[in-house]
Amino acid sequence: MTHHQHTDLVSIGDEAARVAQVAIKVLAGNLNQASRLDGLAPVVPAISAGRAVQRLVDASVDPKRSAVSNAIHELQTAGFSDFILFSEIIPAAVRQLGVAWEEDDLSFFSMTLSASRLQIAVHGLSETEVPAGISRLRKDLNLLIIVPEGTQHTLGAIILGKILRCVGARVKLEMDVTASRVHQIGASEQFDGVFISASANDSVEKLSEIISNVRCNWSTAKVILGGGILSAQINLDAVTGTDYKSNDWKAAVAQCF
Repeated sequence: MTHHQHTDLVSIGDEAARVAQVAIKVLAGNLNQASRLDGLAPVVPAISAGRAVQRLVDASVDPKRSAVSNAIHELQTAGFSDFILFSEIIPAAVRQLGVAWEEDDLSFFSMTLSASRLQIAVHGLSETEVPAGISRLRKDLNLLIIVPEGTQHTLGAIILGKILRCVGARVKLEMDVTASRVHQIGASEQFDGVFISASANDSVEKLSEIISNVRCNWSTAKVILGGGILSAQINLDAVTGTDYKSNDWKAAVAQCF
């Protein structure tokens, strides 16, 4: 395993947490004031966030099949909303697993398996609730999130999609997307924005081809490139056709209105 792969894997929880945090800020700044839930008092969990994170870490390394689902249920009973669980607690737990691996407290296999268990748990959490203080988007948006073929770290994209669905956006998340797959998606659907979440290992040539096909299918959609690729030592100017190359999701989502 290369040093680059090592650093990339350890940062998966950080990436997911950062995407979630910025996405929440996006939503808070682009909401319909008329639909606020100001009358609802926020629920204060019975245990701290730190203990909740540790509970999920412990459950994720437990070989029992029901360990993670039992832990999720316990945290829900303790007052953690599904929204907080998938946007904050689970990313923090994945980050902690990465640190444990970095410090040789977990093997690579154990870390990967545990993180995958938590990612699976994310899929089962509700997308229907809107947390107190956050309302629905002021405009109906149809958004596409693309994860290119071969990209390993998908948790950030999954979380972003769930957050956007919670506040009313229609979101289609496509994994392992090739340039030809873009045409298949475009045959029947239209989007206001297309988000491409690429890793530092994705090639400029592959991304350029995907973006070119995105433009062919959705000429009016905003195209945003983000993810680990923005920190890679490559010439991003060679990736043409995007409206934005940024991990500032606040600015990116705002352009879709």
